[in-house]
Amino acid sequence: MLFKNPTVLYGLLFLLVPIIVHLFQLRKFRKVAFSNVAFLKPLLTQTRKSRTLKKWLTLFARLLAVACVVITFAQPFFPSITDSPADDSLIVYLDNSYSMQAKGIDGVLYQNAVNQLIEKLPSDLNLSVFTNDQVYKNVSRQEIANELLNATYAPTALSNEQILLKAQSLLGTQDQKATLLWISDFQRSGEQPFQGNGDQLKTELVKLEAVQNQNISIDSAYITVNDASERFVDVFITANYQIDAPVTVSLYNDNILLAKTTASLTNQNGSAQFKIPANTVLNSYLEIVDEGLKFDNQLFLSTNKREKIKVLHVNDSGNDFLKNIYTSDEFDYQNTTFSQLNYNSIKDQDVVVVNEVNTLPSNFAVELNKFMSAGKTLVVIPSLSGQGYSALNGAGNPQSLPVEKRIVSINFDHPLLRDVFSKRVTNFQYPKVENIAFAKASLNKILSFEDGSSFLWQDGNTFFFAAPLNEGNSNFQNSPLVVPIFYKLGLRNRESGNLYQQLGKNNQVTLPIKLEQDQIVELALGEQRLIPEQRAYDSYVELQTGTEVSQPGTYQVLLKNEPIASLSFNVTREENKNDFYNVEELGANTLSSVSEFVQQYKERAQASDLWKFFLTGALFFLICELMILKFIK
Repeated sequence: MLFKNPTVLYGLLFLLVPIIVHLFQLRKFRKVAFSNVAFLKPLLTQTRKSRTLKKWLTLFARLLAVACVVITFAQPFFPSITDSPADDSLIVYLDNSYSMQAKGIDGVLYQNAVNQLIEKLPSDLNLSVFTNDQVYKNVSRQEIANELLNATYAPTALSNEQILLKAQSLLGTQDQKATLLWISDFQRSGEQPFQGNGDQLKTELVKLEAVQNQNISIDSAYITVNDASERFVDVFITANYQIDAPVTVSLYNDNILLAKTTASLTNQNGSAQFKIPANTVLNSYLEIVDEGLKFDNQLFLSTNKREKIKVLHVNDSGNDFLKNIYTSDEFDYQNTTFSQLNYNSIKDQDVVVVNEVNTLPSNFAVELNKFMSAGKTLVVIPSLSGQGYSALNGAGNPQSLPVEKRIVSINFDHPLLRDVFSKRVTNFQYPKVENIAFAKASLNKILSFEDGSSFLWQDGNTFFFAAPLNEGNSNFQNSPLVVPIFYKLGLRNRESGNLYQQLGKNNQVTLPIKLEQDQIVELALGEQRLIPEQRAYDSYVELQTGTEVSQPGTYQVLLKNEPIASLSFNVTREENKNDFYNVEELGANTLSSVSEFVQQYKERAQASDLWKFFLTGALFFLICELMILKFIK
């Protein structure tokens, strides 16, 4: 038998009080003469024996009553036979992913779980709690109540393996064991079976279920036409159940309703389209009305003021065919011969096209390599008798081969051609070349000849053509491919339809901002500010964002506390997939509510408590004492 408050046992010293009273009676007897006492002696002897028995019984009853009272306050208990004392340690994983926004019988799943934890757990219990983005170690329920009630949802959920590893890291020692309370809706991740057991953890699962899982979602949005006069924003809507009525989609810009339209869903998928002027700067969000999950009822979008893209055409071919592609409404286009080129102008460009320059001096190649290293786009159209090309990163000197080849293959999956073609065309008028300068089978090819060798390929930030494009050697300039290829090359380092980034992912964003020394840009959403990882180049800055951006919305990009651009972030739609582990997959230790676990936990903790028996014993012995004093004569 063990005691929760062993120091209280010093109260057993009070047992000396009734003993001292019993041994040292303060009453003194005085003899009184009385006649004819001979007849009273037997009766007197019997009375004294009865009185002695009565005193001893009273003493024992008092001693036992006092002892039971003292032991009651010491809270005696027998340790559990099946669980060691270390099993009293409790670790709670509380899933705060966006799928926990679903409504259960008693309200939102996450909020209901938090309320039950705070209301039902013992107030004196020390525990460790962790969510997908927060950790609270060795705390009481009062210490974490406000944090859990006011917590925001996390954009990404921990995997099963990560949950077990984090729970084990919260153990005090390597040999300590604990109970892991795992509270989640157990959304399925991948095809692997559920694994919820740890070496030092006794796992108890609480599976929370929504009353109804019907949900309509704004899945994604893209700019599908992005030219000088207009933009079309295409919106895709999905549902996890069959819906006949059209879904109303609203577009807000700067919190003002800009347009409304409807989307009809076929096979649980539908789309809508908004037409906006090309010069409109979007600080927007799309919205639908749905009673399912709330996070996917909105999708934040943003675009920034479009600066003209600087293109330098170093052209010794005698034909300026690019001037009709790089028009003045979108591009700051310059055409110059190599002999008139100012090397200092190269670093200020976004795109440089080297077209049939016969000789590339080493200092020119150095400038071009610096230009590529800064993340900008270089396009090389070789000369058949070119020299000095080997000084460029990833290139060799051209070697003229008089062989006619047709360009027959398009790599539609290459990032340069993504979203360019409405369908994958295989039967088109094949352009051809009469002579080639580079014979190469690149792994990163964009256009290919019929023998599989590359006509256009990418090497880092450089795009190589295998042959000159002048009309005497090729009819590629008259091909329908020439405009989308060179237009997309011009847009490569600028916005081309991407309206937002996804939270919880590693995102790379390029902004045309020139930073001075020691200047940094910040991201701001309301009162929240953060400094993302960033790398400054001559004419732009590259931002890297990851888990530090945790809330959906449109963030202002600040330079010296002034907004210069905006970036939107949205929660990944993986959280609205209606795919959960069932009870059979989770195993036998699966409960349906936090209250059910807390009740079982309390019963296990109190099953061997003995204080109630000793309190009953104290009352029993007090009653015995009263009975002895009243009925024993």
